[in-house]
Amino acid sequence: MTHLEPYGDTTAWLAVLDSSQAEVAEALGLTGGRTVPAPDATGATSGTGLLPPVAGVDGRWTLAVSTGLASISSRRLTALTALLGTRVLLYDTISDPGRRDDVLARAAAESVDPRTLSGEVPGHALLFDDLDEGLPADDPVELPSRTPWLWSKLTRR
Repeated sequence: MTHLEPYGDTTAWLAVLDSSQAEVAEALGLTGGRTVPAPDATGATSGTGLLPPVAGVDGRWTLAVSTGLASISSRRLTALTALLGTRVLLYDTISDPGRRDDVLARAAAESVDPRTLSGEVPGHALLFDDLDEGLPADDPVELPSRTPWLWSKLTRR
């Protein structure tokens, strides 16, 4: 069980309708998550937190919380919507702090008001560390040639 606590200031989050944490994590390309208290998932300064589905407008919403989501493009958001086959909404109180109240009001009307989250919900909050793939290797990676296989198919008649 996860004990939810309000959040919403100076963060960004995705609300995904009627999808599991596993589906949202896969769509976002997140791996290696660990169970953490919900406030740690929503208040992390790095990484992405996933809350278990919570009741909201029109169904249950899985919330992915991360300051990194503030820079998500509309194209990526459209791709996530198509990939998950459901509504995916972005809320960002980082990029324009002057619109914070408008963003939170929109979240309350469309999905879940994160300021009103409280109490226990089934499931666990998960935290995924941001990936740091480092600098690319200096030497190019050589791929095996497929030409011998192709020539064997073309000449074998």
